[in-house]
Amino acid sequence: MTLLTKSTDTSPPTDRYHTCPHPHHSPYSEVNLPPILFRMDSPIAQDLPDLSPLRENGQVVRDHEGKEIWDFPFLPRYITSNPQGWLLEYWMRTDPRLTYRDIRVRMTAPLHLRPNENALNMRRERDARRPLRLSCWTYRRGAPGRLNKIDVERVERWSVDQIRYNTTMDVVYADGGGPVHLVDRALAAHTPATYPLDYFLNQGRAEIPSERIRAAQSVFFRLSERAKQLGFASWRQLPDNEWPDTFRYNISRRSGG
Repeated sequence: MTLLTKSTDTSPPTDRYHTCPHPHHSPYSEVNLPPILFRMDSPIAQDLPDLSPLRENGQVVRDHEGKEIWDFPFLPRYITSNPQGWLLEYWMRTDPRLTYRDIRVRMTAPLHLRPNENALNMRRERDARRPLRLSCWTYRRGAPGRLNKIDVERVERWSVDQIRYNTTMDVVYADGGGPVHLVDRALAAHTPATYPLDYFLNQGRAEIPSERIRAAQSVFFRLSERAKQLGFASWRQLPDNEWPDTFRYNISRRSGG
């Protein structure tokens, strides 16, 4: 990870919607999103610096409970209580050790006005992952764990070549049909930026999808075939008893069953 110049802002802003400028995120916006958002699978291993407590004026900075605040060099000193979904996604992908607590303790809003962890997670999904068709790094690589309906909805939107190139960017093809390069997306009208096909591959080598993505693909293909057998246009139209138990589990949890 590239070490960054720390923000020098140390005085709490009076505006609870203020986020301090920082070289890690300030160059980006809704129409110029950081490329890491479009990486499908998280890196297998990252060279991350050791974490230490945040210090100001020679003193360790603590939260309202007296707990140390960790010094993530890419985080601004103060963060709005209404952070954008894409920015949350960017911060969370930058360092797998980052938690929502690390973001919330940097908010200057009163505790009762700070969004809880579930609200922040839903904002990432609603305002970034869903409209941009991004992957979810919450589970990282490794065991697939409990697959949800949303996992299948995600892989349904991705092409074989997107999975091949480890990206959720669009793959552009030549007139002859071969892939040429990648183009990014944005949350508003923009001029697409192009990237080489191997931009998200490890040293140019073909990427092997994580076990979770492969498991979600398998479920998608199986449900799609079952829907076809029953005369449905989409697996989404299948009755609940045709869905995996994990789908029904999550539906019952949401309905209070």
